[in-house]
Amino acid sequence: AYRNGDAYMSVSEIADQQGIPYAFARSIQHDLVKSGLIKTVRGARGGLVLDCDPASTTMLDVLESIQGPVSISACVLDPTCCERQEGCDYNKVWQGLLNAYFSSITLEELFEQGVKHPAVSAAITCQHIPANGSHCGARKLSVEAAG
Repeated sequence: AYRNGDAYMSVSEIADQQGIPYAFARSIQHDLVKSGLIKTVRGARGGLVLDCDPASTTMLDVLESIQGPVSISACVLDPTCCERQEGCDYNKVWQGLLNAYFSSITLEELFEQGVKHPAVSAAITCQHIPANGSHCGARKLSVEAAG
C-alpha cells in the first residue's frame, strides 16, 4: 500500500505481495482502520490505503494498534499479577528497551529499508546497534564474567 501512494489495494493483493496469510491480513485490518493507520473503501475500486504519515508512525504504533500495549511480561500491564511489580527494575529496564526499540523504527524506514534497517538488521543478526548499544550485551557480559 505504501508503494502505491494514494491507490487503493485489496487485502489479498497486500497479503500476496508481502507473503503473509490472507486470514492474518484480514484479521488485523479492522484494528489498523480503527487506529487511523489505514482507511478502507468498499467496491470495485476500493481497498486499503495508508491513512497516516509513515515518516512519523512507528512500529510501536502499529503493534499497539493490533494488540494493545506491548509488554515484556504480564505484570507490566497488570500490577496485581506480581507483588514486586512496583519496584521491579527488570521490567522497567526491559520494558523501556522494548518500547525504545519499536519506537526507533518508522514505517517509512521499514518500507524503504526492510531488513537492511540498522536496528532490524542488528536484531536479526544479534549485532551491535550503534545508536543504542548492543541488545546482545547481556549475553556478552555474562560470558565475559564467567570467563
